[in-house]
Amino acid sequence: MSPEYYRSAVRSSVAKQAVRKLGRLRHSGDGRLESLGHDFDRGHRDYVESLPEGERLWLRTKPFSAPPNFELATCLRTFAHVVEQLGLGLRAQVLDVGCGPGWMSEFLARCGYWVTGIDISEDMVEIARMRVARIPEQVGEGIDPVAEFHAMPVREMPWSDRFDAAILYDTMHHFDDELETLKVIHRTLVPGGTIYIREGARPAEGSESEQALIEEMRVRQTLESPFDPRYLLEVVREAGFEDVRRLLEVDELVAVDDLRQPFNAIGRFLRYRLGRGDINTVVARKPLGLEARTDTTNFSGRIESVGEWEDSSEPGEKLIWVEVTNEGRAFWPMAKAFPYPSGVVTVGPYMTDDAGERIELGRSMLPHGVSPGASARVLIRVPVEAALGEVRIDLVREGLAWFSELGSRPLVLRPKG
Repeated sequence: MSPEYYRSAVRSSVAKQAVRKLGRLRHSGDGRLESLGHDFDRGHRDYVESLPEGERLWLRTKPFSAPPNFELATCLRTFAHVVEQLGLGLRAQVLDVGCGPGWMSEFLARCGYWVTGIDISEDMVEIARMRVARIPEQVGEGIDPVAEFHAMPVREMPWSDRFDAAILYDTMHHFDDELETLKVIHRTLVPGGTIYIREGARPAEGSESEQALIEEMRVRQTLESPFDPRYLLEVVREAGFEDVRRLLEVDELVAVDDLRQPFNAIGRFLRYRLGRGDINTVVARKPLGLEARTDTTNFSGRIESVGEWEDSSEPGEKLIWVEVTNEGRAFWPMAKAFPYPSGVVTVGPYMTDDAGERIELGRSMLPHGVSPGASARVLIRVPVEAALGEVRIDLVREGLAWFSELGSRPLVLRPKG
């Protein structure tokens, strides 16, 4: 969306005429701003070409500029929220929907994720490719940035059950058929995959913010059609997502001696609770799909050590990397945090007592979901005392079974000597 929309700074007689026209186009009960009836797909494809050079430079440097503009803080805060909410590990597959010039994709690639960006504009995709290509060095020890980009309409994405997460930053309002768009994104996600949406909410009818959006559509020929917060939640659920939540951003600096601040915060919270507020931040997930039977055909795996026990930076702890391979027919969903949902797959080190009972040493989460035939590396942490004896490492379908109970063999690590 345009900066003017967020700043509510546009007053235009042309826009006011468009508002009246829009009133005739809008249907009763619509949950988003209607288009002006223009060819917005073409507008999105030609968007970069229509910009002056100064604005094209911005696309290559976003969110940074000299001097900084208001989007810098918004982009950096949002990126921090995305990483925190997704909780993904190395080489998790992330889809950047409507990636534009690829600033989000670049940042995600710098985190070691495997990023796929799509955008309808060839020009935007070329800028995104350039941004990732100019990352000067590895993003971690032995870890290169990985990103691929495709110029295509979002509803033509060919993938199924591929991505651990999909991010839509300031882009959902560009898509004309929101339900079908979300259904396609739902299809591309693995079971348990997360969708993260962040953009401005639909402004009040006739407001300066609405005028700014209409003016943007008139001038740029793009679709600028944000959503009523409640309607967006409704359509995300209708597309098949669950655990649908609208989140409120609260990270800002306030003066501790200003007693108005707590009341301002409560007032803002209540506005969002009532379905208002100027930002839509929505997080949801694709159902885990627990219909797969818990048997050796579906849930079979192999675990191999990668190196030896190493000292941890944490006192009293030893580390070892293992590689787990899915040798069954069912997909392994990853856990995001404890408590672990039933059906996700984790890695569980343990010892045995004299009676042969397990003494569990804590779980390790997969860095991403694992498809049949695929592998993932997992860091195992155990107390130093445990590493001095025999440690067994097994896979667990949480709440249902240990893989060794289904016929897989745990990895056995014995002390040297």
